[in-house]
Amino acid sequence: MRFSIVIPNYNSGPLLERALRSVLAQNYPDLQIILADAQSTDASRQTIEEYRHVFDPLLCEKDDGQADGLNRGFRHARGDLHGWLCSDDELLPGALAHIAATFRSNPEADVVLGACERIYPDGRVAVTYPDPDAWRTIGLRDTIEQPSTFWSAALHRKLGELDPTFYLAFDWDFWCRMRDVGARLVATDQVLSRYHFSASNKSGSSGRRHLEEGLRIIRRHCPRGWLFAPAYRFLYEHFDLRGCYDLPPTCSPARAAAFRLTTKILTAVLGQDPLLLYNLHFASLQERGLPWW
Repeated sequence: MRFSIVIPNYNSGPLLERALRSVLAQNYPDLQIILADAQSTDASRQTIEEYRHVFDPLLCEKDDGQADGLNRGFRHARGDLHGWLCSDDELLPGALAHIAATFRSNPEADVVLGACERIYPDGRVAVTYPDPDAWRTIGLRDTIEQPSTFWSAALHRKLGELDPTFYLAFDWDFWCRMRDVGARLVATDQVLSRYHFSASNKSGSSGRRHLEEGLRIIRRHCPRGWLFAPAYRFLYEHFDLRGCYDLPPTCSPARAAAFRLTTKILTAVLGQDPLLLYNLHFASLQERGLPWW
């Protein structure tokens, strides 16, 4: 099985070489590495020149955001299996061999999810494991780790391109579309990637934008999204931003009482599961300038 891995890059400095070396260290015999660089002006240009010979192809052109850059890369993909690796993340040793073996053992699979080692800004390390029933909740909560996710070229052709109107949530939208077309999912507990977070990268600093794009996903892909999206916005604006979800809570006693009453009402209307799936607290912490990890 041949892999096509797209690496999007824009001014990632020395991190690009770390990501690239993690792909090359796979020593996988049939691998296409596509670099989609949005005309970087920093030190990553030196890495690009040094490793120019490994890219097939090397794309250095302005894009309209990361999703657009990825789409430009995937248009050149010739592999049986697809994935992408952000320039500040890493594949762990043996990841591609394990994914190929998993697809061979599960010929019905369209997408394989793996575990991921998360590195937080304070140095804390946590491993997240994939949910084998991720499609059940994907319309309300994104539990899929992008750098540990790989899918078939046939599925990619069926889905079409990533939605470039998203700045952050284009991967979440892509997973929802996989579910919508009936993609068959297989999960493995093998840790395949290392996902680096920082206080300044997109995932760690976009607060309000996480909220807006998350609610847009819910409206688009959740069967009752028209009901859940405004309910989640209400919880976020009136309780999450006011500290009701903090541990311990930092809200006033009066607001805490209002929060308890509101959750009782919403539980009766939405059911317990959708309320438990609320997952916007990290965005609230980012918006308030607090540690979110």
